[in-house]
Amino acid sequence: MLKLAASNPDPSSSGDGGPRILAPGAPPSPGPIPNDLARHLTFGEALVWWGDKDHIRFGPVILVVLAAVSILGFVSVLAPEFWLQSWKDLAKPIAALLSPAAFVLLRERFNQRAVLVTDASIVEVGPNGHVSRLRFSAIVSVRRDVLRGGLLIDGQRGRVRVPPSLIDDAGQAVASQRKHGVQVSSAVEDPTGWLR
Repeated sequence: MLKLAASNPDPSSSGDGGPRILAPGAPPSPGPIPNDLARHLTFGEALVWWGDKDHIRFGPVILVVLAAVSILGFVSVLAPEFWLQSWKDLAKPIAALLSPAAFVLLRERFNQRAVLVTDASIVEVGPNGHVSRLRFSAIVSVRRDVLRGGLLIDGQRGRVRVPPSLIDDAGQAVASQRKHGVQVSSAVEDPTGWLR
């Protein structure tokens, strides 16, 4: 008896809802798309890939705090009289050293969002449910988001943000659709090279 091999195992047999490849050449998606994201697809639109940044990674924040503590340790060795100041005077330099940690924490929070790549568009769904959609043919520019660290994809009628942790997979998903005939304007300004 012959058995047809599928690129994705039968979800009822595995039951884990693990990573799945939804289209040829696309990276694996985390699993079946949740209903709250699926409702943002339009009728007849084929989902190619989806991913989300749904939690804050504390690793970068901890690294910044450790750097601040090491600087304070270095100051303690070179100028121990630094600690003889009043707490009011100490608060300003310590706050200045720890402020980058607050920035990194805020950046992690603002990058929480889901990105969906379909056969014709890229869709961003923010944590508050706000949706931004750009058709591939409407992309005008792709550039680095200096403040958030990801990508800004500007279009004729909107903008999509891609968090740093999703840049590579979203780019691979878009590239998989470009191989199959989806056109992006040749006039797109893309200094990042993301639209390969």
